Amino acid sequence: MSESMGESRLAENIVRYRKRKGLSQEKVSEYMGVSRQAVTKWETDLSRPSSDHLVRLAELLGVSVDALLGNGEEEGLRLESETGQEKVEQGGISVRGRNQCRREPAQEEIGIENQFGHKMEMGKIPWIFVGISASCMLTYVVNSMVWNVFSGGVFICMFLICVPIQCFLHIMFSNAVKNDSFSGIAGVDDKTEYHLPEVKKLLVQMDLQIGILSVVFIFLLCVINCMNFGAEWLNGLLIILYAMNFAAMVEFSNYKGIDRIYCREEDKRRARQGMPVTVIYMLLVFTGICITCVIFELKEIENNTWTAVKTCGLLLLGILAATVGFLLEHRRIRKQDPVNPGYKAGRAGVLCLLVCVMMYVIMFIV
Repeated sequence: MSESMGESRLAENIVRYRKRKGLSQEKVSEYMGVSRQAVTKWETDLSRPSSDHLVRLAELLGVSVDALLGNGEEEGLRLESETGQEKVEQGGISVRGRNQCRREPAQEEIGIENQFGHKMEMGKIPWIFVGISASCMLTYVVNSMVWNVFSGGVFICMFLICVPIQCFLHIMFSNAVKNDSFSGIAGVDDKTEYHLPEVKKLLVQMDLQIGILSVVFIFLLCVINCMNFGAEWLNGLLIILYAMNFAAMVEFSNYKGIDRIYCREEDKRRARQGMPVTVIYMLLVFTGICITCVIFELKEIENNTWTAVKTCGLLLLGILAATVGFLLEHRRIRKQDPVNPGYKAGRAGVLCLLVCVMMYVIMFIV
């Protein structure tokens, strides 16, 4: 009789603590790796979770196993109060805040809305940056036409920085912040829990940084080519520096925001473990591009020649190998067992790294 009452108490506690956390049965089932029907059976006392599931369920709900079983509710409530973490559904993303971010009354929600309403006024500034970039492009076109020094390659580089990068990313980031829809942002995973206000902050900051960076480099391209210095290598150097600064800015912003934007410790750990992999990948890509530029300059390789095609082909093969290794390693990190959090590079990732380096070495030989 007492065992039956204990099981009934367990079912009631699962429902109570789940609702207190603001979690749906779907979110619980995703975290637990079971079907929603299984969660329904637990809550209706038709079945009982296994020991492993019981431990994970207690961790998810922020209480002890004893409290979940009905043997120590006071302890469970005390632990929940100390952790100060809650999970809520916002814009299709599961979010858990820290102590200062607990969603108690609607007033807190209004405070967040006002805070980001103020920051969203900065949305006009990136458009000003876009206008400055477009003005630099127009100045370059007019000046180069007058002095007969127009270069289609320089204009294409300016256009790519201004439109696909500066303008498009601003539109994507601003729409994500306004509509609470982050599915189009690279790296955002539906199975990862994010602190939504901090994600918005990060996107607003990155939007401004990208605008400033793009304006500076487009202005420099405009000045160097309008003055007709005759140093074409400066254009290539500027493009490489822009790409390196862009990648470094994105990585540094993500690294600084790990503790703020991720809710679960295992997600923070995965994010930190993925940083070195991303840095190595970016270094391989930029190293390959620099090697290609040096080879073209030293060997005086002309465009549209067989040697140029072979060199660029080896570069693409090296970058392809690095990209495959990058994706494989990130997949291993995402599937990592929380019980054994230690990370070691996989054989496939190391093999891709060696193939990439080998392609770069062959570039010097051919």
